[in-house]
Amino acid sequence: MAQPLQNNIPAIRAFFDQLAGHWDATVSPRHGERLERILRRLPIAAGERVLDVGCGTGILFPMLAKRVGETGCIASVDLSHAMLLKTSTRIAGVMPRPASLLLEADITLSPFRKGVFDWVFCNSCFPHFEDQRGACDVMAGLLCPGGRLVICHSESREAINALHRSVGGIVGGHELPDDGTFRTMVRRAGLVLESLEDREDAFLLIARA
Repeated sequence: MAQPLQNNIPAIRAFFDQLAGHWDATVSPRHGERLERILRRLPIAAGERVLDVGCGTGILFPMLAKRVGETGCIASVDLSHAMLLKTSTRIAGVMPRPASLLLEADITLSPFRKGVFDWVFCNSCFPHFEDQRGACDVMAGLLCPGGRLVICHSESREAINALHRSVGGIVGGHELPDDGTFRTMVRRAGLVLESLEDREDAFLLIARA
């Protein structure tokens, strides 16, 4: 049986701290390309406020920055200090760039006030929430009216779940739920599901506040 999330956080943080140094070299070379294709479908506008949950090494930052522009704002949150150091380096290379905030935190403890973001992205992160319904509720609460939650991966649900099972250890049981569970979570969080797709090259959920 999985332990409560608060008991697992130190182990999850240590797991990703250890991976941070070679993370970008181990992910699929098509990861960024597939994420860019996802972002091209989204009406992200200049000046909007974006939250990147579980930002990792900051792969989304340059893609989001060119969309929100210098008048926008991107907040990047991750449990892993080592991952955030990589994000900081990536942000420094983006010019011109929007206002940016890096925060080492557990998003389920809600470090932000409610209703402040136009977009909340959860890229390659959602399986690692052991209280997935609670995480969905918190992220939904951070959206302003009309804002959107985006849960995405650059591979299919099956591929992501199989990868975590093969790695085992602290992430061995971390999986994307089935469509029915996602639909229930989104509805209970007070969001309207706009898209739920599971393809070989992407998993994508979009829900609107």
